[in-house]
Amino acid sequence: RCNLLWSAPRTLMIGWVDTITICVIRKRSQIELQTRDVPEYLLDPVHSFPTDYYISGLGPLDEQLVLLGVPKECDPETGKAQRPVLTVADYKDFGFVEFSTESLNILGYEEYSCNDYYLDMLIEENRFFIVSPKDIVIASPYDIDDKVNWLTEHGRFERAITVLEEIGGKTSKHSVVTVGVQYLDHLMSKHLYEEAAILCAKICKNDKVLWENQILK
Repeated sequence: RCNLLWSAPRTLMIGWVDTITICVIRKRSQIELQTRDVPEYLLDPVHSFPTDYYISGLGPLDEQLVLLGVPKECDPETGKAQRPVLTVADYKDFGFVEFSTESLNILGYEEYSCNDYYLDMLIEENRFFIVSPKDIVIASPYDIDDKVNWLTEHGRFERAITVLEEIGGKTSKHSVVTVGVQYLDHLMSKHLYEEAAILCAKICKNDKVLWENQILK
């Protein structure tokens, strides 16, 4: 199935099989118009680049491109189709550079091909809808707080602390201290007292009130 996306008022992106073609609407020169009986405007393909997927849909995300696709190769263990992927990529300078790729947990994906999926979107909300015969998955960009939430919910406290440290130690909703305290509670519940003591020194530092709160637990 051919997938079309207007990425700018005069720029059309075409996703066909595993290739994305960028076309621009160009006004013909006066010489062309005077010497030939042709329309004033034409659609001019300016570049094409291959992808690693059979393309199911295209969508805009600010200055980037969202691609819904299915890996070309079947699963080596089952011989059936792999999970579809949602990829965010940059296509400037006529190159295709993937920033992130997420495999989607679609019910019955093993039996589907690329034409069984459809990508729709609410551009104003940066919200994408992946439609399959049995599922509709809603996707949207996540920020640092979303990432920290996911990491802590899945018990990956050390990684959550590292993520916060990389951006200066805190966001509007989280900080190294608040996540560290969550991690301390987790370690104490598991009776991992030695690890908790090491973490407490790292988190509390010279904060007397924080030390007292942890000791009194």
